[in-house]
Amino acid sequence: STMISTWRFAEATQKHRDQWVGSGQPYYGGEWAYKFFLGALEEECGDKTKIDMVQLTTMLQASIIQRLDAMERKAWVENAYFHSDRKGLETPLKFRVDVDDRRENGKLGITAVMQGGLVVEKAGVGVTMLSKKLNPRMAKQMAHNHPALKEYLATGEVNDLSMWVNGISCIVHPVNPKAPTVHFNYRHFQITKDDGSVVAWWFGGGQDLTPIYLFEEDAHHLHSLLKRACDKHNPEYYPKFKKWADEYFYHTARKEARGIGGIFFDDLDSGSKENIFSFVKDCADTFEPSYFPILQKRSEEKYGETEKKWQALRHGRYVEFNLVYDRGTKFVRT
Repeated sequence: STMISTWRFAEATQKHRDQWVGSGQPYYGGEWAYKFFLGALEEECGDKTKIDMVQLTTMLQASIIQRLDAMERKAWVENAYFHSDRKGLETPLKFRVDVDDRRENGKLGITAVMQGGLVVEKAGVGVTMLSKKLNPRMAKQMAHNHPALKEYLATGEVNDLSMWVNGISCIVHPVNPKAPTVHFNYRHFQITKDDGSVVAWWFGGGQDLTPIYLFEEDAHHLHSLLKRACDKHNPEYYPKFKKWADEYFYHTARKEARGIGGIFFDDLDSGSKENIFSFVKDCADTFEPSYFPILQKRSEEKYGETEKKWQALRHGRYVEFNLVYDRGTKFVRT
């Protein structure tokens, strides 16, 4: 319900250069957000991987906010290739950023949303950090893919486990039907005992592209950059995680792929936390160079009512997939 209400008030106001305003306390950019989350980690600041993950998620979120704000500002000023004649906007559209500080309940989040722009129809990029007791049902479900957790649960000790997770999630739906929808998320989980010792940890995430109209060069651009990031760490990663994405982002009922795929992985815990984090960071750092050049180029393409109708139909398919198959939706229901 919070996300729904946030979408309804997507246009932000800016009191000064570095401040975005939502319903709570102001947001001042990536460095501020990094320190905001670190404040809830003060007792665990010795865990370098947690700190590095928080820095990655908050700084990437800030960069996306700034870049899409800049694209909207440029489009509003130039107003050269948009059919909507600024849509009645008196000033360029900006992100609305809501800061959720419920650290007493183990919950912190920063959600940035934009709706009704000249380049962006809807966009959201959120960073969350959650720390909570792990209920037996969720612990049992997670143990399927984590032998150490399964072994610990076999001792009968269930009530002394806690879960910590930090992640970033982003989706962009452009106005122009020729420009593709993009989605990515990256997350880090840790399961600990009451004494702070780690029972299990893992990373998950990925990025995928959903064009309304296919351009082969865009597909090649995305996949070549994702492959480069994967190959830097393990030559088996790209074919494995690309296949996983192709299978995961498949609409079984419709017998069609959601888009042109990308990479997808979950429960990644083989090797050291530091090495796996380095891989995740390289993948996350691929997002901006893999997507923004495509968004800028395709947003300048001409389109008409026929293309907008096709876009609406494809968006309907996207919603179907998220409601029925998406892991994030299923996780929230747990």
